[in-house]
Formats: sequence, structure tokens, C-alpha cells
Amino acid sequence: MRRSWALTRAARARTTGICPLGTAVVTVAFLASERLGTYAAHGAGLLMPAATDDNVWVTGVLVRVTPVAVALVLLPLVPAPAGVVLACPRERLAARVTPPSQPSGSSQRSLTDI
Repeated sequence: MRRSWALTRAARARTTGICPLGTAVVTVAFLASERLGTYAAHGAGLLMPAATDDNVWVTGVLVRVTPVAVALVLLPLVPAPAGVVLACPRERLAARVTPPSQPSGSSQRSLTDI
């Protein structure tokens, strides 16, 4: 808790703004991928009557459900890049509060020494 308090002391507004920003990013990504899903729904809607003996009810349900299904499948691709973007300010804050310590002695070796 003490370290968290120290990290966010100088940037309260920025830290508080990250949550609505993350929500907005995920919402926009969901709406955009749902829009892309309408193209898949159109193609599936054209093929479904032939597969179901012209059952318009099944076709209607498929056309309504497909955009949301496509959006939910594509949605996990968004948080990773968004998390990287949001992690960069955190690293800058951490560097300001506690500078990285240098290893002392010869017992610690870096990856370049190996």
C-alpha cells in the first residue's frame, strides 16, 4: 500500500483517468468489431436459407447473433495492446519514485555475461 501511495501521489488525476480510458477503449473495440461482424452476418444470412430449407426464423436469429459473437471473439485481442499503452505511464511513474538499484559485487551476473 505504501508503494502504491508513493507511485500515485504525483499523478492522481492521471491514475484515476486510466479506468474510464480503459473502459472507453474496450467499448470502442467492441463496437468496431461488432460492426465488422455485420459483414459476416450478411454472408451467413445469405447462405442460411439454403441450409435450413428457407427457414426465415433461423436466418433472422443468426443475423442478429453473429455480430455480437464476432465481437466477443475479437475482443480479447484488444486488452493486450491497451494494457501496454497504459503500462508505459506506470513505468515512468515507478522510475521517478524508485530508481533501479545497481547490483553490487560479482555474485550477480547479467544476461550479457552468460
